[in-house]
Amino acid sequence: MPDYQWAVGKGKIVEADYDRSMALTAEQVENEIKGAFSELFDNVKVEAVSDEFKEVYRVEIIREETTHIVYVCAKGTTPGGRSNLQNEQRIQQKAKYLNYACERKKEGRNAICLGVYKHESETIFCAWNLNQSTASPETPISKQIKISTIGRALSEGFVQQMSGSGEYVCAFRREFIYFYLINSGWIHKNPISQLNNHNEDIIEKDDEISIDDDLKENNEAKKERVTGAENVLLYGVPGVGKSKTIQRDYCNDESRMERVVFHPDYTYSDFVGQILPRVEDEKLKYVFTPGPFTKLLAKAWSNPDEKYYLIIEEINRGNAPAIFGEIFQLLDRKSAENPEYNASEIGESEYGITNYDVASVVYGDSEHSVRIPSNMWILATMNTADQNVFTLDTAFQRRWNMEHITNDVMSANHANSKIEGTEINWGAFATVINDMVIDANADMASSEDKRLGAYFVKASELSIKKFPEKVLKYLWDDAFKMDKEAIFDEKHRSLEAVLETYKNDSNDKLRSVLRLEVYTKMLNAMSTKKE
Repeated sequence: MPDYQWAVGKGKIVEADYDRSMALTAEQVENEIKGAFSELFDNVKVEAVSDEFKEVYRVEIIREETTHIVYVCAKGTTPGGRSNLQNEQRIQQKAKYLNYACERKKEGRNAICLGVYKHESETIFCAWNLNQSTASPETPISKQIKISTIGRALSEGFVQQMSGSGEYVCAFRREFIYFYLINSGWIHKNPISQLNNHNEDIIEKDDEISIDDDLKENNEAKKERVTGAENVLLYGVPGVGKSKTIQRDYCNDESRMERVVFHPDYTYSDFVGQILPRVEDEKLKYVFTPGPFTKLLAKAWSNPDEKYYLIIEEINRGNAPAIFGEIFQLLDRKSAENPEYNASEIGESEYGITNYDVASVVYGDSEHSVRIPSNMWILATMNTADQNVFTLDTAFQRRWNMEHITNDVMSANHANSKIEGTEINWGAFATVINDMVIDANADMASSEDKRLGAYFVKASELSIKKFPEKVLKYLWDDAFKMDKEAIFDEKHRSLEAVLETYKNDSNDKLRSVLRLEVYTKMLNAMSTKKE
């Protein structure tokens, strides 16, 4: 069988074979529907309407002494079925099931058609418009959706896809099932951007993140805004002190900072924000929940006379261009070198973007152009040793001021602290090792990336228990993995032997595991320092 595409995790697309045993059973589909509604409401009952219409489910929701009935025609999705449809999922629902649900819809009942997708990930519901079928009752009616749409729903929550018939197919996470239900009458024919025109009653402003009266008065008073904000990317070897540099040279006030860590599963929705369901006063509402970028943007805009800092740790461990999305456009800042700009504008975004949700939170006006203000810095850190995780392209990097953090081992506050069980201190150890790293990897462009940073270990990690596990293991597995005998005594044939000898030897522990000439260099480095 050919490989098919599957969406996993937070939207990653992979290829894998398929067999029919992977298809969801009717019982599993029923449980997924019940589970989704039960997450939102306390009293939910789900069952097939009859043996004849076993793939149409009657969902009973009891709310405030009122019973709401929903008919759900549902089936588990399967791959497209042919080699040219590897990038699709579909359901093949019998015409009689679709028509039964369609009749309920004509009677004024709530009725919807769902496909249930699940493959090594959370559940995604796919939804098609209910239309009457003229086919014979037992004829399977095929309905398709792109796997890329399902992938986006895993990371973004709710997504529409234009179908060949001119209608929208929807894909959404479980928590959006009620949102879809109350909007299913129009959402297959209109883009979700028209939500306000159809359901203003379910769009709620979040009091916690909207600009309050005091902040509005601050803006109205036209306090002079701080200028000169920049995007700064601090880079260097692991443990060199990039985060300490931010703390020392930029800001150490948590009230004026938002700190995030990028990683492979981190998304635009995590960073900027997303629409999520919330139950308030026994009423289900769907509100835009801002991410750290939007939260700090609102603070910076509302407090013009303060400096604010968005800290992005490990920026190259996530897919930065995808995480930033259209926010990428805002990274171009107005410069004092351009005579077109006034001094009061220096540091704000050169170009604005349109984002309804962000603008509503930050400015209280959904039509307002979104820009990073001149008092909001973005500071990012990057380990040069991790550049192969996600490479930052030139277009992205040019929007940052690059700041290399020098690896000054001897300036570390614990440089003169002895490593427990040996006469060697941390400064001498790291200095000798770093020189050897460069010599041993002279032919490799990234040789200096393997060096030990000044703060690769803390003072508390120079102990017999922690030092070998963190430092010696790193040297064995990474820095000297191609030439272990350059540093370790040749009698040690495995990392286990190195660790056991270090922990159990009653003599100088580094002397027991390192080559004699390496240990001697460290002693000499200490003597030179004393002189």
